[in-house]
Amino acid sequence: MSETITKSEPLMSSNRRINGKKGLISLIVGIIILAGIIVFLVMTLFVSPAKEGNIDGVFLTNGRIYFGHIIKQNSQTVVLRDVYYLQVQQTPLVEDGIEPQPQVTLVNISDEIHGPESEIQISRIHILYVQKLKEDSQVVATIKQLSQE
Repeated sequence: MSETITKSEPLMSSNRRINGKKGLISLIVGIIILAGIIVFLVMTLFVSPAKEGNIDGVFLTNGRIYFGHIIKQNSQTVVLRDVYYLQVQQTPLVEDGIEPQPQVTLVNISDEIHGPESEIQISRIHILYVQKLKEDSQVVATIKQLSQE
């Protein structure tokens, strides 16, 4: 009985193996690029670094207003540095029955009795709105004057 040995063809030719590896590498590179784009978009949309030069007013739901530089914000919090707030002082009633004007002063938050740093983190649920202040604003001028002292 004669046995003939025949050479069988490989299941995949070498060209197909190379193309398969190239396809797998392309897929991995594509996934990495897509992940990078997603991370970039999320960081751009939800975390925005602020310009240090601008002074913003952050108006809260409890009626308080904080002024300072927004240094970081995301979908849940706003971080404010070099923080000031308005303090209203009522003066006693004058004898003639004329109501005196309340005295409004701008106070640096770090001047409070418990000595906090001049940076606060505010939850977005407590913020009504945020406004950028103009350079010629009276509040901006007062903050500049107070920061030079």
